[in-house]
Amino acid sequence: MLSTLSSMGFDTTVAETFQDARAALSKHPPTLLVTGIKLREYNGLHLVLRGMTTWPDLSAIVTSEAPDALLQEETERLGATFVVMPAPQSEIVAAVSRTVLRARKAGVSFEPIRPPFERRLGSPASPTVVNPQLAERRRDAVAAIRALAGH
Repeated sequence: MLSTLSSMGFDTTVAETFQDARAALSKHPPTLLVTGIKLREYNGLHLVLRGMTTWPDLSAIVTSEAPDALLQEETERLGATFVVMPAPQSEIVAAVSRTVLRARKAGVSFEPIRPPFERRLGSPASPTVVNPQLAERRRDAVAAIRALAGH
């Protein structure tokens, strides 16, 4: 997958652990997050959910070594793309293109969302504009993280 992304012109950053990936996500949003479903004590959905709490418009692909209807449904419910690996390069290119294009059509901007789930436009003195869809998506992601954590 890494070579396919590089050949598509993406600058790639690889994180060895969930904690490293989480730290990288907290600093700035990637154009596309690609994660495996198996990440030791975590899974790729944990990473996608955590990324979405900081970057609600995060585009993501979750890969798995085997088809799993439940994981695919959960991945798609989060707005991410599920890909069973190994996959032919053409399928990977299609999944990446579809995921990034879907984000662009949705008007994704890669600026941080500041509490209380609002986008601030222009200078600090300009009015605040609330995007209800993004606020709802972020609340859903936070609720899902809490449910996974047992809170």
